[in-house]
Amino acid sequence: MDHNKILTAKLKKKFLNFIQKDFPLDKRPFLKIAKKFDLEEKDVIKIIKELQEKKIIRQISAIFNPQFFGHKSGLFAFKVPEERLSEIIEIINSHPGVSHNYLRNHLYNLWFILVALPEKNLLEEAQALAEKCGIKEYLYLPALRIFKISTILNLGDAKSFSNEQGEFVNSQDCNLIFTEFDKKLVKALQEPLKLEKTPFKDIAESLKISEEELFDWIKKMKKKGALRRFGALIKHDKVGYKINVMVAWEVNKDRLESIAKELIKKPFITHCYERKTYPNWQYNLYTMCHFKEEREKEIIPALAKKYEIENYLMLETLKEFKKVRLKLFYDLKKDVT
Repeated sequence: MDHNKILTAKLKKKFLNFIQKDFPLDKRPFLKIAKKFDLEEKDVIKIIKELQEKKIIRQISAIFNPQFFGHKSGLFAFKVPEERLSEIIEIINSHPGVSHNYLRNHLYNLWFILVALPEKNLLEEAQALAEKCGIKEYLYLPALRIFKISTILNLGDAKSFSNEQGEFVNSQDCNLIFTEFDKKLVKALQEPLKLEKTPFKDIAESLKISEEELFDWIKKMKKKGALRRFGALIKHDKVGYKINVMVAWEVNKDRLESIAKELIKKPFITHCYERKTYPNWQYNLYTMCHFKEEREKEIIPALAKKYEIENYLMLETLKEFKKVRLKLFYDLKKDVT
């Protein structure tokens, strides 16, 4: 079978869209995908392996809501001298609770997400990192409200990114009631799914439960909001979205929600948060924008003019130092990157 023909004709759009959003929770998931796309099961597995080798697909796994399972997270920005960047990047990236770390065009130049375990204090973890790095000045920008999280890329669709969680999600609205058994399932399902005929069978057997019980648990977690989705994670830069700009907007509080509602409709905006402010840092609304071409960035000042926002920052990603799927309930001693 000519796999290159399949890749260009089907995978780039419908196939990739399907395995991101509608990956089958089934004993033979790749067989179900094969039937939908008129392929053989073995060919579906081979195609996904090839896409992983090309780093178009990062992995297929469960994507959980950290807050539901007691994890605390925050966006941090360190002010790092250029001559110490390499040293400090290595220290930050070695922390298993750091999932994203970027160099951006600002005096606060190193921006990263830190997630702390349920038994840990997030600010103490961040302060320990800062002391280890010798950093005295940094920003702590926790999300107060999440308006949009959208990591599903719709290839070939006019609306390039679709919302995972619905328009308005309050990260504080989490049950936080989970058991040791729940933790075991989270740790097993957040790992990359094995590319074999019965990938869920091994997971269920390792947990000493049936596949039906495993699927029931996944569906229950999704209904509760603990599970965002189960599916493929796509590397946006591998499909053309190489320009990433985080825009920090200073918006009047009375207008913040209405402007957020307008901004989340924009197809190039994947994330939209209200974040904490400080007397010397008044930016309260943050949007993550993804573009294919430099000229597309011109829409940002156009939006500022349209919504009469005078103060905003275009924080462009100059270099990506770390971007991994966060592992919940990580081991601080063992899970060192």
